[in-house]
Amino acid sequence: MAQTLICQAILATAVVYAIRRWLGKPGSGYPLPPGPPAYPLIGHLGVLPQYAAERAFAQWSKEYGSDVLYFNVFGQSIVVLNSVKAAEDLLDKRGAIYSDRPPFTYFDLMGWHDNLPFLSSKDPRFPVHRRIFQNDFSKTESRKYEEIQLLEVRKLVKSLVEKSQDWQRLFRTFTVAVTIRVLTGHEIKSSDDNYVKYTDDITKAATEGGAPGATGVDILPWLIHLPTWCDPTGSTALIHKWKHAKHKMNTVPYTRVVQEMNDGTAKPSFLRSVLEEEERRSQSGEPRLLTEKGIQGVSGAVYTAAQETTLDSLTIFIFAIVNHPEVQEKAKAELEAVVGPTRMPDFADRPHLPYLERIVLETFRFWPVIPIAPHKVTEDDIYEGMFIPKGSTVTYNAYAMAHDETTYSNHWRFNPDRYLSKEDGGLGEPLPEGHFGFGRRVCPGRYMAEASIFIAIASMLHVLTIGKARDEDGREITIDPATAEYTSGLASHPTKVLCNIFPTSDQRANLAMES
Repeated sequence: MAQTLICQAILATAVVYAIRRWLGKPGSGYPLPPGPPAYPLIGHLGVLPQYAAERAFAQWSKEYGSDVLYFNVFGQSIVVLNSVKAAEDLLDKRGAIYSDRPPFTYFDLMGWHDNLPFLSSKDPRFPVHRRIFQNDFSKTESRKYEEIQLLEVRKLVKSLVEKSQDWQRLFRTFTVAVTIRVLTGHEIKSSDDNYVKYTDDITKAATEGGAPGATGVDILPWLIHLPTWCDPTGSTALIHKWKHAKHKMNTVPYTRVVQEMNDGTAKPSFLRSVLEEEERRSQSGEPRLLTEKGIQGVSGAVYTAAQETTLDSLTIFIFAIVNHPEVQEKAKAELEAVVGPTRMPDFADRPHLPYLERIVLETFRFWPVIPIAPHKVTEDDIYEGMFIPKGSTVTYNAYAMAHDETTYSNHWRFNPDRYLSKEDGGLGEPLPEGHFGFGRRVCPGRYMAEASIFIAIASMLHVLTIGKARDEDGREITIDPATAEYTSGLASHPTKVLCNIFPTSDQRANLAMES
């Protein structure tokens, strides 16, 4: 009885809060963007899906004939941008007012608030963290990590030759190994390494609650004041369950490198460089750029962003390529002509492998790893005659952009040649946009991620054939990507991927084992 009364009291308070926000909306003289009908007071609560929102937004965009949509939940405005034009017009060209972040209650309470992707643009730490990332992971600077990427991709392909049935675990180990070696200098020698376990936990923490800004406690922030048994969304229970995972991800790499620096055994790494710069500034009397928590936040951002986006991109590549053997054969022919049968691909080959580059781009388009991502507008704005209220969460829908039938013909076909000009035998379609973000929130680690994905795809296709899995009767299993389910969270990938990976020949298997 007491528990019921507590819940009723908190719910009543929330309703009063919603009424005040609803009645307090300012007018502008311009209409809001279109959207589905809303309920009184609660707005679109119950209309907005917690999962697969990107598909719902794309469908509503067609129904209402607008690439900009409007929603409202308990007085909080949400604007969705479903086209590249709208995203570039607002997030790029008007980035000064569209680069803030809305509160991410679920992720903040789990310990992500010190990580660059979650910092407000008004936070003084934001430009400091971003500058550190840009300095170390720019297009030029990220090339210093190519040796690490090559070493780890050779281990990946060798492991795939030996035990291809474990490909998902091996992909995870590869992406963690690259990230941790860049971050700390530590070499991951097996899938049983603690860092792989930490990453498994972080992935569960980041996906079980839903997409950033769309979890139960994001939509209803007052739920954080409820006991976990009184939260119908389950968000508060998940926060308590997985909070330890983010703490370990922030502190363990940092503590290890600090100890190794004290012992004189620290290897060159991103964290060591950051710590050495802080020590130099301290000794010269300059103000510190980062606190201890700030360094841990930077470290945690590298750990999460670098490995998760790479892992999901490689998973999407496998998911797509099994249905398109003609793409695989064309890539193998290009690799044979450029690399030849006696060595593995390396980064010096990259300028000479344009079809492989288009495969990477088509992987990004086929299913964007981050289908939707929220910004926040800090001033009232007018766009194409529509009013966008100050404080609105402004979300771009990369999925809708990637699967716009007016831009990409046969959009569920994995076709790397769609980006070739018509004169060169292609479709002349535009390169994908939005998979690494827009404006001042574009992913600063994109060049390193692209490099890892490129060299992994090239190396696998040079040695391995990726075919469809078969059922118990020997029939090929085909999964339709248009109706498949995809995860929600910080990053996204298909929930079910079936394949059969095997060496193209004994000679190629030996090449991988000897590299």
